[in-house]
Amino acid sequence: MSDKIVIEKNGSIISETGPVQDVVVPQEGPEREKIVKRLKLKLDLRLVPYLGLLYLFNALDRGNIGNARLAGLEEGTHLVGNQFYNVLSFFYFGYTISQIPNMFIMKKVTPAVLVGVTMVMWGICSTSMAGAKNYSGLAAARFFMGVFEAGVGPAAPIILSFFYLRHELAWRTALFYGSSTFAGAFGGLIAYGVATNLTHEKLAPWQLLFIIEGIPTIFLGIVTIFVLPNSPETLERWFVTPEERQVAIERSRSGHNTDSSVLDKRQLLASIKDVKNIFTCLIYIGLNIPLASYTSFLPTIVKLMGYKDAEAQLMTVPPYACAIVCVFAVCWNSDRTRRRGYHVAGSAAVACIGYILLISSGHIGANYTGACFVAMGLYPIIPLMLSWVANNNVGHTKRAVSIAMLNTFGQCFATVGTQIYKSPTAPRFFMGYGVCLAFSVVMIVFSLALVVYLKRENSCRDEEYGEPKLLTPEEQQEAIDNGIYDDHPSYRYFI
Repeated sequence: MSDKIVIEKNGSIISETGPVQDVVVPQEGPEREKIVKRLKLKLDLRLVPYLGLLYLFNALDRGNIGNARLAGLEEGTHLVGNQFYNVLSFFYFGYTISQIPNMFIMKKVTPAVLVGVTMVMWGICSTSMAGAKNYSGLAAARFFMGVFEAGVGPAAPIILSFFYLRHELAWRTALFYGSSTFAGAFGGLIAYGVATNLTHEKLAPWQLLFIIEGIPTIFLGIVTIFVLPNSPETLERWFVTPEERQVAIERSRSGHNTDSSVLDKRQLLASIKDVKNIFTCLIYIGLNIPLASYTSFLPTIVKLMGYKDAEAQLMTVPPYACAIVCVFAVCWNSDRTRRRGYHVAGSAAVACIGYILLISSGHIGANYTGACFVAMGLYPIIPLMLSWVANNNVGHTKRAVSIAMLNTFGQCFATVGTQIYKSPTAPRFFMGYGVCLAFSVVMIVFSLALVVYLKRENSCRDEEYGEPKLLTPEEQQEAIDNGIYDDHPSYRYFI
């Protein structure tokens, strides 16, 4: 019987009886290109779609409360006054406080365990909303659902950065986060189907909606614990050849994934003091206020355009369909050109056009077109920003904390988005549209300012140190050990 083969984190292959010869792969040339191409194809067919499926259910469970409102949620749980808006805010309170702790937990356990367990827990919370009888029960379920949903969104860019190079991330992140736009479309279709085709003598349509969309999440979370790859070192032998695994490990090293400490306090402080992270947090605040309001209130907004309840559920689908196309197109071009900031600013400008249409016209066609433009502008910014932060932070802890900071500040201000579409301002919602337009402009200003800052940093390093060189894994680890991170003379920022 042959020895059990294991690949250690340093890339060497050992057996239970001792080390064996390393897998030797060419470092350049056509043969390596073939191996890389096969590896990326396998990852694109397994890892990216699976993460996308996870986030589909994440976004579906998060956003279904907007559809449930049209199906009688407020009447069924006896919500009055601002209680519906407060319930929306409780989700973001929970989401915000658990961002950074989840990143450290992921370093302590495996990504598969973190993502799988949190999926099971938020699926339980989502399903339990069907049993809510009052404001308190609904608010508690939404709060804890926010706590557990924070395990997937921030973890995915970290997982992807283990397997893909910097210029490959935006497109793959778009495929992952693009599933949230599918969730918007599917959520509308499911809600329409429940409202028109399903009846139950004891359960209201809004209760059926939570059950139908919550239970599959629980089962998918259990499966995730066993099937989600954690790192290149743990890729199964049935999935990749030894040569492909070795190339995956080398690619991960070249992406500055060499430190293995659970918590590096210096990296934690470096991420907090990093000027570019302040810029990205401000951009993400500008995104999350309009985004939170859009996902929660689109069904209501469409209904107030003149559509009936079931018809309004169905009419929420086209804006998300438009957004799907834009997410993939914009992020593909961002990877192709290796530019992030200009694409963020351009997408925010499209959202501005949408809000201007919503504010300036009372015509149903113009308003609906504006709603489509808003979705087309907002949704591409999510994968662009997460890729941008992952691209420009070196070190596991620094990258994880930077992404967690991004989400923490963004989701904290998302609570503002849940409070700006008050019923007395219907149907024109001037206050809500005006606030969202203002923060879309904020995104444009700070994304372009960050582009200028990063260009200047790269130019200064070019002038002082010349052309950057590719660092070996040992040099990368030395830079991390010495607290240099992305300030290394050979590091150049994505702009």
